[in-house]
Amino acid sequence: MTEIRMPFDTKAVIWVFCGAAGAGLGFAIPWLLQFAAKHPLPYADTLKFLGSFDSPLMVIGRPAALAVVGLVIAFFITYHSATLRISDESITIIEGDDSRVITREQVGGAFRHGGKVRIESPQGRVLFDDDVEGKKATIASAFRKHGYPWEGA
Repeated sequence: MTEIRMPFDTKAVIWVFCGAAGAGLGFAIPWLLQFAAKHPLPYADTLKFLGSFDSPLMVIGRPAALAVVGLVIAFFITYHSATLRISDESITIIEGDDSRVITREQVGGAFRHGGKVRIESPQGRVLFDDDVEGKKATIASAFRKHGYPWEGA
């Protein structure tokens, strides 16, 4: 059996990036609100008021809270990334808590387009079409190794 999944180092990069983006937004919100309040927007006074909070709790709490929000989003993204378990008999697709099996007889062809892998039935029905982490050559060889028709260079 061959398993194609998002590697841990890629997940870690996504977690760090989303957490840092949330914290950065938390630090930038006062400046952004003050900047927006200088333009003719509705509720400019409210924006200016919201951007004026500078207590130590807000200065530390806002970035920390938005970093947690960024991490939650990152965990959601990485948890729901597709994992393919390819064997000689079937392909098991796992996305989050969902799992489904595509038997060998159901597969008419598989190919990669962009960052996505598409698996079609012999009649052309799309069985799977989603992002799959991995190099083109690695994904192609995984399908070929187990005897599935790979339609790509």
